[in-house]
Amino acid sequence: MSFFEVACGNMVSVGMDAVFFSCASILLFCGMPRKGRRHDAAIMGLLALYVFLLSLIGAIFYEFGLFAWEHNGGEIIIEYIQIVGILLILRAAYGKSCGTCLAAAVFLELLRQFGWYLADIFTPNKFYHLKILEERMEYLFQEWVMTPCCFLLVLLFLYKMKVGEALWRWEEYGQNKIFLFFMSLCPILSQIFQEWVERSEKDVGYNPAAAIVFLLVLYIIFLYVGQKEMQRKRIEEQTVSLRQQMAYIQNLEELQKEARRFRHDFKNMMSGMYLQAEEGNLEAVQGYIQEMTEDFDVQVGSRIRIMNQLANIRVTEVKGLFLEKMKMMQEADVHCELEVLYPFEKTKLRTTDLCRVLGILLDNAVEEVRGEDGGKIHVMISSRDGYTTFRVKNTLHSAVDFHKLGTSGYSTKGKDRGIGLVNYKGILAKYDKVLPITTIQDGYFIQELKIQEA
Repeated sequence: MSFFEVACGNMVSVGMDAVFFSCASILLFCGMPRKGRRHDAAIMGLLALYVFLLSLIGAIFYEFGLFAWEHNGGEIIIEYIQIVGILLILRAAYGKSCGTCLAAAVFLELLRQFGWYLADIFTPNKFYHLKILEERMEYLFQEWVMTPCCFLLVLLFLYKMKVGEALWRWEEYGQNKIFLFFMSLCPILSQIFQEWVERSEKDVGYNPAAAIVFLLVLYIIFLYVGQKEMQRKRIEEQTVSLRQQMAYIQNLEELQKEARRFRHDFKNMMSGMYLQAEEGNLEAVQGYIQEMTEDFDVQVGSRIRIMNQLANIRVTEVKGLFLEKMKMMQEADVHCELEVLYPFEKTKLRTTDLCRVLGILLDNAVEEVRGEDGGKIHVMISSRDGYTTFRVKNTLHSAVDFHKLGTSGYSTKGKDRGIGLVNYKGILAKYDKVLPITTIQDGYFIQELKIQEA
């Protein structure tokens, strides 16, 4: 066969593999993010480039006899090229970390091998003479009917086993460098295992045992590591919950002390007001009433309002963050109002990422108003109609250059700062259906984060 014929033949099989990778990755990542037509067109272009380059490289390897290397060295190189190509496409399509994309790429490659092995079961060690019409028809049936059907069975297996959930738990809790290094060696380890099976069985044909074993190993690691880390995370959450309960108890005790103190002051003020009332001094009575109202608001009322608002935050990590930040603001003598319009119970963002971005916004607000006369912060949380909105508003005491805002090194507080908003943008870049808004209005600097939940 000529070089051109080999390359064209490769495009058929590689194109089929690309379709399988696309469908399997959607199942593995539980859906594909929608980022517009330009993004979809770019992914389709990357897939077409992947098919063309891999077909061309395969034809070159065939032409120069690289597939005849000992220990299937040529095929191992092709596998690594495939894994790198899949990794880059997944990273562009889903925006996941390199570690997650590497794990997914190796897993998808093993699934592809398993699909081809499954199709070869029906024609083991079969060599087709394409010049013979019957064998050519048999080859086309194998290539265009049996192999796609086997790929569909693999996709069904992927869906039924809920491997996507196992990968998500591993991505959330259990990534580590040792496991990623092991995954990067899978093509080599698979070949070693394959040769060991062939020697033990005195069989020189392909054996699907290697792909099956490594698939099971990776699946078990996804499950075990993810569940183990998830249990550790739950223990940490319980610890955080206990700390929050202690913080609540401490706040309630302080509130009780403030109430007792106000009760004592209230008796004294009432005695003074009674004497003024007897003398008919209405202005003094009104002044006493105003002082009592202000004292109550300072000593007791503000704490009660904050406790009521915190009760509407039902995501443990976010509530813990606000407890910590409110305490920090109180110690820094920064006036802050918290308003939770509707109960906040869940969000699509990872709680760790959400806490990071909220922490950045709150820290920036505190940094701006600390030590300033009349400086104050207002935080609003609203979760309604499929959207969650976080708004952090603080009085503005510095000039802001919107063109430089969010760029590395820029800060209204001087040099070698301004890292927070850069990290803020980097975290949100991993998610679609997230809209960050920055505005200045009536002397206030406003940072708003809107998340589409539905």
